[in-house]
Amino acid sequence: MPSPPPGLPRRRSPAAATALLSRLRAAAGPNSPRHLLLRSMALVLTSGLSSSHPALASRLLNSLLPHIPCHRLPALLRLLPRDHLTLLLLSSVKHHHAHSLPAACALHALAVASGHLPSDLRLANSLLSLYLSLGSPGSARRLLADIPRPDTVTWNTLLRACLRMGILPAARRLFDEMPERDLVSYNSMLAGYAAEGDMVGARELFDEMPERDVVTWNSMLAGYTRRGDMESAKKMFDAMPVRDVVSWNSMLDGYAQAGDVKMARMVFDGMPRRSIVSWNVVVALYAKVKDWCECLRLFDALMAVGENIPNEKTFVSVLTACGNLGDLERGKWVHSLVCERWERLVPDVLLLTALLTMYAKCGVMGTAKEIFDSMSEWSVASWNSMIIGYGLHGHSEKALELFTEMEKSGPQPNETTFICILSSCAHGGLVLEGWWCFDRMVRFYNIEPKAEHFGCMMDLLGRAGLLRDSEELIKNLQAKVSPALWGALIAASRTQDSSKLGEFVGKKLIEMKPTEFSSYVLLSNIYAAEGRWDEVEKVRKVMKENVVEKDVGMSLVGSSEPHQITDDSFSFQKNSVMLSMLGYMGVHVKQPSQV
Repeated sequence: MPSPPPGLPRRRSPAAATALLSRLRAAAGPNSPRHLLLRSMALVLTSGLSSSHPALASRLLNSLLPHIPCHRLPALLRLLPRDHLTLLLLSSVKHHHAHSLPAACALHALAVASGHLPSDLRLANSLLSLYLSLGSPGSARRLLADIPRPDTVTWNTLLRACLRMGILPAARRLFDEMPERDLVSYNSMLAGYAAEGDMVGARELFDEMPERDVVTWNSMLAGYTRRGDMESAKKMFDAMPVRDVVSWNSMLDGYAQAGDVKMARMVFDGMPRRSIVSWNVVVALYAKVKDWCECLRLFDALMAVGENIPNEKTFVSVLTACGNLGDLERGKWVHSLVCERWERLVPDVLLLTALLTMYAKCGVMGTAKEIFDSMSEWSVASWNSMIIGYGLHGHSEKALELFTEMEKSGPQPNETTFICILSSCAHGGLVLEGWWCFDRMVRFYNIEPKAEHFGCMMDLLGRAGLLRDSEELIKNLQAKVSPALWGALIAASRTQDSSKLGEFVGKKLIEMKPTEFSSYVLLSNIYAAEGRWDEVEKVRKVMKENVVEKDVGMSLVGSSEPHQITDDSFSFQKNSVMLSMLGYMGVHVKQPSQV
């Protein structure tokens, strides 16, 4: 048979290829669907293409390795020709295919037996990194003792391992003992200082570095922003010779963590290029400060630009905004986007909880329950959202049933859970059940009641007409009484037509929070309902004297776009007319209708 032309690999016999293919298939397991991949790999190895086209062989090997069980990998390696063993050994170790210590030891033993170790320094360094990532310093030490001449990569591997374990002093000693240091060595040590919050040590090392790259500067930025030292971070950022998107994102995230919306927005608007991380930080920031409308406007801008694809973090913030605005239509649209991108997302419990919470807040409990039932795991927040959703939309009994189910099979209820269930009992008038939940929280779960829990209890008692019990509860609290508790009692007094109690509590509220708009409104409404307009005017004068301003409200009524409602939207004369009419209606609606 004539020889192949020069430059082409010599093909081995079909029998050899078939034999190797069968061995590869056996090593890959009986249920492996990768028949074509395995056939290609067998042909490459038997034809000699791995020598002339190592990149092709490497890609095929890397594709093949995930489909071979770890315990079968050494057996496969022994079947391969010696000239291909190095490539597969290196691929196995580098890609951490041996994700267990026994498999790593088997690879190590095979590499020694085949003569690749300790002479192959690249393989030794990869195996060293694998041992350290598996948390086996003893195995790493034995391997290191066999390496005749460790290079800079070896030292850097050890340095990163020390830093990963949080042993900063040991890492520094190792760094000082290194015979040669490169930029990777300096960057690793610098990142270690920054991660530990030692920015003094980081700055000293930064100043003595013979060279720096953008990674160096970004490590310093991350260290300063993590500590909340935005002044130092800004100086470092301004001094950077070259900035990348990571640099900008560090500054953006730093201001966002500090709650500085103005500076964060300034950085965001000035970014030459944005990643999805940039968008996520600023969208989440507006959700955090409860500027739901701006949160949605930014999401619309993200979709319009089209340069970045929203991910699960984006959707969590946007769904939160939709739920708090009660914007069901937009929430459904975002839900459809989640479904479209489902294959690309990492649908964790946080995303699914945000989705069901949006539907629960909008009152679509059927869909919320479907999402809840489809989840493979639930967080406490998932249960809480369902419980409060049922309670706020007239299904207090279902809220109690779900709470009971949570106690049996779910995570342990927390403080927020009891706020949700107590609020649900209050809305449903379930007095005995509410007392039972409150008592269970204190006695069984050892949770100390907070102002919110007492507020729910007073709301519960007030709705049931048990105002005296509410008063006794407040008296027993003494110093723990907060404006929120007084507010719950005054709301209850209005429900039960106890104007004297309401007037007393209203004045208490104004004493405690003289600039709180809602306190004056509550007291003013009590006077208006009784037609005591002189008292209403006195309340308004006190408001002006104390410079009380109403928060900006939002409305979705009659518009697809939320719009603001301020106190200037109506004139004083119109307000007076409306107050008079509402007062008249409030008095007469309580009288029995006459037919």
